[in-house]
Amino acid sequence: MSVSEKLLESKLERDREKQEIERLRSKLANLQERLEVYETAADGANDGLWDWDFTKNKPFVSRPWKTMVGLDPDYDVTQIDGLWESLLHPDDFERCTKYFSDFVESENTFYRQEFRLRHTDGSYRWILSKGKAIRDDNGKLLRLSGSHTDITDRKEAADAVVKSEKKYKSLFENSLVGMFRTDFKTGEVLDSNEKFWEILGVEKYEGVKTVDFYKSEKDRQFVIDLVKTTGRAENVELEIKRHNGDLIWVLFSIQHYPDDGILETVLIDITESKSNLLELQKVNFELDSFVYHASHDLRSPLRSVLGLIDLYRLEDTPKVKEQCIERIEGSIKRLDDLVQELLSISRNDRVNDSHSELNLLVEINNSISSYFNATDTTDLSIVAKVFHDKKLMTDGTRLRIILNNIISNAIKYRSFSKEEPYIKIEAQVNEKEAVITVEDNGEGIEESKLPHIFDMFYRATEKSTGSGLGLYIVKKVADKLGATIEVDSVELEGTTFKIVVPNTYYSEKES
Repeated sequence: MSVSEKLLESKLERDREKQEIERLRSKLANLQERLEVYETAADGANDGLWDWDFTKNKPFVSRPWKTMVGLDPDYDVTQIDGLWESLLHPDDFERCTKYFSDFVESENTFYRQEFRLRHTDGSYRWILSKGKAIRDDNGKLLRLSGSHTDITDRKEAADAVVKSEKKYKSLFENSLVGMFRTDFKTGEVLDSNEKFWEILGVEKYEGVKTVDFYKSEKDRQFVIDLVKTTGRAENVELEIKRHNGDLIWVLFSIQHYPDDGILETVLIDITESKSNLLELQKVNFELDSFVYHASHDLRSPLRSVLGLIDLYRLEDTPKVKEQCIERIEGSIKRLDDLVQELLSISRNDRVNDSHSELNLLVEINNSISSYFNATDTTDLSIVAKVFHDKKLMTDGTRLRIILNNIISNAIKYRSFSKEEPYIKIEAQVNEKEAVITVEDNGEGIEESKLPHIFDMFYRATEKSTGSGLGLYIVKKVADKLGATIEVDSVELEGTTFKIVVPNTYYSEKES
């Protein structure tokens, strides 16, 4: 090659180098411009941007990344080796660093995980980190770039929802009222708490439907119509069936969600309160009846006494005056008997006497003796058989009230038309109870009147001269004593009372 050719070749080479340099300068200027735009955009973004060049082990984070954890925007992140790891929450450290290490060694392209980073104010911020990897042909990680998004508010909101759901679930499961959801069309129970199954008296099982627990189809239709009309039902009282067939009263409220086809129901067992209400109504009725009859029965002998006193003043005949005194005495005795009965009622409700050991034969004989001479007992046979091989302990006062009333009635209402009138008393004492039977062949009680003989002021016969409180007192006393009374009677043939009194002697010894 000639010298001139060599010089030309050299010139062309320099020109090519100049052109390449200019091209590179232009490209560098373009990259610089793009970098400035990128940095400006990164600084203005809400998310923090980050980049890690693994070939040079050089990290980069944007200004928002730094401010996200409270660092100065101009802070040089290269000053701290492993900045990210140093900011990780202790509970997240092992999980997150392992995930990152595994990602580096893998061939995955996309990187994503959530963790907490410590803010300079001492709090922790929840971060969503997303990135994309650049790898060589062998899968080796060359670069990882991505973003940090502060998701603290979202996390806290989600945690609040979870806590709220847990709290609701706890309230739902541990509620003292039954709560359940049902399919509006089929009535199938979709969800329920334990109290619901307890109220219905059945173990939890799938496929149960509310239709199984309505007392009648009429009640079911009533509830359906109510919900269809108003979309809800509030504080409705209804009698329903438990699983074993028993009827209970419930108070319920229903909310219908038509879009979901769901009914939400709250159910309360009010059987006891309903029973208490009925009992209160019964007590109020008895009280009204008591006031009326007591005032009438108190005034009747008083009026009789006043009338006899006026007659006594006007009468001069000694015999008539003596009859007036006898009648006045009889009226006063009836008045005294009524007052004693009223006191017995009051005492029974207020006083609980201690139990004592009793001789049942003695108590029965005392009752017979007290009333045997109070009326005409001509030809009346009274036989008492007591089998008392076990000791008896009970409330003596209440037992005497029961014996006195029943035995006195047997004597009082004996039959005068029968050739062999009798009263048979038998008693058997065992460790559990004392069973006393009082049988007579007296006037008996009409069948239609038997259910009412223990009612207040009820007189089963027109021949009765008493207040109608005797058997009422017997029943009240027996209930207080835990005793039971059975009555079997046929009009004009006789009556049998069976009294079973708990024997507390042996139960108290055991305790």
